[in-house]
Amino acid sequence: MTKLPSNLRQYHHRQRDFQVLIKRSRRKTLAIHILQTLQVEVRAPLHCPVSEIDRFLDMRLDWIVSSLEHMASHPLTPEPTFCDGEWHDYLGVPHQLQLIRGKPDTVLLGTGSLLVRCAAPSDGEQVQRLLERFWRQRAPDIFQQQISASQQRFALTPAVGELRVRKMKARWGSCSRAGDICLNSLLVQKAPVAIDLVVTHELCHLSHFAHNKAFYGLMDTVMPTWREHEALLNQPSWRTALS
Repeated sequence: MTKLPSNLRQYHHRQRDFQVLIKRSRRKTLAIHILQTLQVEVRAPLHCPVSEIDRFLDMRLDWIVSSLEHMASHPLTPEPTFCDGEWHDYLGVPHQLQLIRGKPDTVLLGTGSLLVRCAAPSDGEQVQRLLERFWRQRAPDIFQQQISASQQRFALTPAVGELRVRKMKARWGSCSRAGDICLNSLLVQKAPVAIDLVVTHELCHLSHFAHNKAFYGLMDTVMPTWREHEALLNQPSWRTALS
C-alpha cells in the first residue's frame, strides 16, 4: 500500500471514498473548503496539532459527504453577469434586477425587484459595484439585530466587541480573541436562518475559540438544527430565471 503524504488524508465514509488535503497558512481557525473540482481541503493554522485537525475532520465527515454528493449532482453555476432581468437574493428572497440609465447612482429595493440606476447600466461591473455597496450599507443593521437575537439563546450572553463588515472571498464570518466579530457583507443575500447560523457560530467561538468538542457541544445546545441549515450557505444567491 502506498503511504500517503503527511498533508493528505484518505477517508471511506457512507460508502464514499475521498481525500482531504491539509493546507496550512497564517490563519487562526480551522475551516473545510470543497472546491468545484470536488477536492476537499482543510485549511489550518501553521502550528495546529495534527490530532486537532483529525478530530475536526472526524466530526465533519457527514457534512463533507453530503456536500460532495450535492455538488456532484448539480452542474456548475455560471457567474452572474448583473444584467437586466437577472435575479439576485436579498435575505433569501429573489429580486429581479431592473437597470435604468440616470444619475445619481442608486439602488432601490422594491417588492421582488432591485432597481439599479447608474450612468452605464449595460456595464455589469458597475452594476455589481453598486449592488455590493447596497449590501454593505444594509448589512450592519441586519447583523446587529441578528447578534442581539442570537445572544438571547445563550445561558451566559457572549460579550461581543466591535462588529466589522466587509466582503470576504472565503469566509462568511470570523472572530478575534478580543471578541470582535467580522461578517461578510454578501451574507445579507442569504435567508435569515443562514445569517443566524453564521452569527451563532461566531458567538460560540467567543467561548470556545477552536473547533473542538466543546465548541460543537455549545452549537448543538444553542442551535440544535444548525446542521440542517448549512446547505443554505452553499446555494447560489442569483439565477437567470425563476423555476
